[in-house]
Amino acid sequence: MLANSLPKLTAIQEKALKFIHRTTVKRGTPPTLRELCEYMGYKAIGSAQDVVSALRKKQYLIKPKQQSARSLSLTNIANNLFHKPSLSELGNLYTVPCLGTVPAGNPIEAVEERIGNLTISPELMKRHHRKPKNLFALKAQGWSMRDAAISDGDWLIVKQTKEAEKGQIVVARLKDEATVKRLMYDKRRGYFLKPENPDFQNIYGDENPFEVIGEVVALQRMIV
Repeated sequence: MLANSLPKLTAIQEKALKFIHRTTVKRGTPPTLRELCEYMGYKAIGSAQDVVSALRKKQYLIKPKQQSARSLSLTNIANNLFHKPSLSELGNLYTVPCLGTVPAGNPIEAVEERIGNLTISPELMKRHHRKPKNLFALKAQGWSMRDAAISDGDWLIVKQTKEAEKGQIVVARLKDEATVKRLMYDKRRGYFLKPENPDFQNIYGDENPFEVIGEVVALQRMIV
């Protein structure tokens, strides 16, 4: 059972919350509302919406500024209910430098000045990225990556690299500007940067040359 430091959950709400958490950990992105509906065995999606609304009211789920297909994100407090770090894990916390903001929207001037540090838990990272070397943090600005569960104001943990595989979310530089997008490849036009929001356009390298400067390896949401 979950801890009772927050408003008490019904059995149905707890079942839904555990599914959202388990799916997010397994895939790296939250489930869709329709997936939650299917898991809960509901015939009408409105029933799943009612559960989500209750979880948000009880502060277990974040209330997004804009709705998206994958807006079922747990609050930091709710995440802590599933994992309570041991003393040894607390001793392994490390910090990465914060280098300002990177737009999850239209490119703006890249900010490279160090503005502080962000404390990161190893549990936030994939196993092969659990080393602080060559990591830095950037704050996402905008909503072009909302369907990848990246919201305005989220901190992105970025591994410094000039190479990334197709399909990875990257930080890319276009002249003196930077943006965060998904790196994709088109047989005719070559590599391009794809937003995860239909309101934004692809950025093709044959029109706007860009270079990858980092791969997003983790996200730390600051909303509680």
